[in-house]
Amino acid sequence: MSWPRITDFSEAVQNPRLCFKGTELEAGTVAVNQRGMPLVFSGSFACVYSVSVNGGAFAVRCFTREVKDQQTRYNQLSDYLINVLPPAFVHFEYLEDGINLKGDWYPIVKMEWVEGEVLSAFVDSKLKEPDTLRRIAAQWRGGTTASLRGLRIAHNDLQHGNVMVQADGNIRLVDYDGMFLPQFRGERSPELGHKNYQHPQRSATDYDDYVDNFPTLVIYLSLLAIAADPKLWSFYNDDNLLFTGNDYADPGSSAVFDRLKKSRDPAVVKLTERLEEYCALPDVKAVPDLETILQDIPPSTAPSSPATASATKSASATKSVPSSAPRPSAASSRPAAPTATGPGYRQALQAQPPARTRPRPPARQASHPALAARSAALPRSARASRMVASKSAAVQRAMARWTATPLTRRDALKVMLGVAATVLIVIVVLVVLSVWAVAQLGW
Repeated sequence: MSWPRITDFSEAVQNPRLCFKGTELEAGTVAVNQRGMPLVFSGSFACVYSVSVNGGAFAVRCFTREVKDQQTRYNQLSDYLINVLPPAFVHFEYLEDGINLKGDWYPIVKMEWVEGEVLSAFVDSKLKEPDTLRRIAAQWRGGTTASLRGLRIAHNDLQHGNVMVQADGNIRLVDYDGMFLPQFRGERSPELGHKNYQHPQRSATDYDDYVDNFPTLVIYLSLLAIAADPKLWSFYNDDNLLFTGNDYADPGSSAVFDRLKKSRDPAVVKLTERLEEYCALPDVKAVPDLETILQDIPPSTAPSSPATASATKSASATKSVPSSAPRPSAASSRPAAPTATGPGYRQALQAQPPARTRPRPPARQASHPALAARSAALPRSARASRMVASKSAAVQRAMARWTATPLTRRDALKVMLGVAATVLIVIVVLVVLSVWAVAQLGW
């Protein structure tokens, strides 16, 4: 029988009770787009639909071509991971008779639906947050890929579309069609992975736990490089992070390799040099794993660029927003991935912090209790002397304003009257002091 196309599956899932009959999916609701048609995500040989059932959601993968021994492979994968499912993996179930199209049954994979963003969309939204990108890079190194390496398995197609970042910052991997298990050693790889993440010499005979080493380095390096310089996002082309297959084929003439060798982050420079060396290797298995590569690489300590520094200031300013302010929902629809000159990129690079002004120190209050008490403790003569000194200072300030600022006749008259009044007050105070001194001291 001929294998169904995406349009065939999209037509069938409009009636879940019929196409998913006999499974829990028959009571589900398929997510639709703005035109009311089933929302579909297509890949190299599968398409995915979101089906909600009793408050939960599943990703239903329908295969657009027949894959030999697919059920056997998924069963073995399920058995291998049943007690050691890594945190980055989601629960899945392979159904041989999963979807019915015009009387014929075809296999599907029912997986837990992951709310989040694909890695490329996540990076685009975090260009102004270098620390966030470095945290994801650290999690990629110490959590996601470390668990695969520890289990001696390989995803076999690590790329931006198969890496999801959830709202809580956790990484989840999807698409297990080409997974490698130790019992598959010696077989041919069912797929070669995304060309923008694979070694230029990758072939179907490369099917072992080492096949993830090259793409693991590519993703880790890309995250650190963009954190150090968000302008590198200009190399994004909707189907990569930074590199393409052409860059791996000829690193010497690659613009992105050249830019990364001039990075502000010493770790990025070293890792770029290593990646260039590995591209020239004739054997994919010679590429070491990420931990081995990083043994003599300094930690990433690049200072923030002007664009990222302004973003950090803006981010700190938003911390004062009340907790009652609405926050984006993790289940919100994903925006279309912007191009290298799209709005997301321009906003990330052009955002500037608001002008900052240094607040003036508060004026000293004359009514401060301590000052009042100190003033009361002084003799009357001392207080009078302080008043004279204060008035004299006022006269000096008035004279300074007189000589420094051009005045009109009216202004000049006001100043003269003010000076005369001040002089008169000083004379009165002196007379009062003299009378007091004669009466008290007998002068």
